[in-house]
Amino acid sequence: MERHPYRPGLTGIVATETEISQIQDGLTYRGYLIDELAREAMFLEVAYLLLNGELPSHEEMADFQTMLIESGQLPRPVTAALEAIPPHINMMDVIRSGVSLLAHFDPQMEYGVFMSDVSNAQYLLAMLPQLISFRYHQINGNTPVVPNFQHSYAGSFWYMLKGDEPTQLEEEAFNALLITQADYGLAPSTFAARVVASTGSPLYSSIGAAIGSLNGQLHCSSGTGVLDALQEAMHSGNAEEWACQEITRGRRVLGFEHSPRKQRDPRAAVLKTYCVQVADALGLNAMETAADAIEDIMAKVSRVHPRVEWHASRLLHYLGFEPELFTPIFTVSRMAGWVAHIVEQTENNHLYQPLSRYVGMDQRKYKPLPLRS
Repeated sequence: MERHPYRPGLTGIVATETEISQIQDGLTYRGYLIDELAREAMFLEVAYLLLNGELPSHEEMADFQTMLIESGQLPRPVTAALEAIPPHINMMDVIRSGVSLLAHFDPQMEYGVFMSDVSNAQYLLAMLPQLISFRYHQINGNTPVVPNFQHSYAGSFWYMLKGDEPTQLEEEAFNALLITQADYGLAPSTFAARVVASTGSPLYSSIGAAIGSLNGQLHCSSGTGVLDALQEAMHSGNAEEWACQEITRGRRVLGFEHSPRKQRDPRAAVLKTYCVQVADALGLNAMETAADAIEDIMAKVSRVHPRVEWHASRLLHYLGFEPELFTPIFTVSRMAGWVAHIVEQTENNHLYQPLSRYVGMDQRKYKPLPLRS
């Protein structure tokens, strides 16, 4: 028996204990099933729940929303920096830089020390949609939309990106999507945040690490890739045949699990329901039919299930968002979960120090270079 067994990627290793979310018989946030929260709750209620451990009262919810409103607009030095970044730079890279800049203007910082991680989360929830909206409109030559948190968080974020009001179904679908993305156990981005937090580094450093991790394609598959696959399948005229050919050629279909051992993602069923409703309302049933056909083949032949972005990317496409906004939108929804994990980490901290197994050269003797004549 090995003294220190090697588990690539730490698979199967329990690295921490958490009270925030659980993925077993569904996904729960602080004990509440995601299905019920996505159907009945507003995103800010869920953010409050993740950060504070309980759902808010009416008064607490009003105070939480007032904090967003009173955070104001993006600081001018931040917008000036965003304007200086070349337009071809990836939106997630811009977000990473923008969040680092926001750390210097957070009103919860006093004498160089952050006073409250939960208050920092509120500031980021207010600023991040504005940052994304400003950059999106700037590179597209449009006038930035003035933020408005008087409505629901989902409706306000929608307005900042699109400049119009969503229908009731659109707002419900967008709200549900934000809720389903808010936390998912010890996902790579969450683990990255907790590792950095375990060193005693400030919250914004941990958030920067989480954003960098979320930007990885294996963590959050490219929305463009998922949509490209669907559209290619539709153009082929036979989505089932297309999926079979992809499997035969050994190609990976983006948006599906890597391994047949993975259980179904409990978030997928929630978003699938909204995909069907929104597609039906907008007359986009052809893509839903193709998606169903591909899912059936992937389940029967490869025995793998869709990842959440298979449905999330489709839903955001139906709602009229550009693929470049998909991962930034996920970043906004994940912010409360990341901060909740950072707070939990710091309250019962243990420095992450896993071992590594050396597989390099055997010990060798150094030979000095011969002296030049």
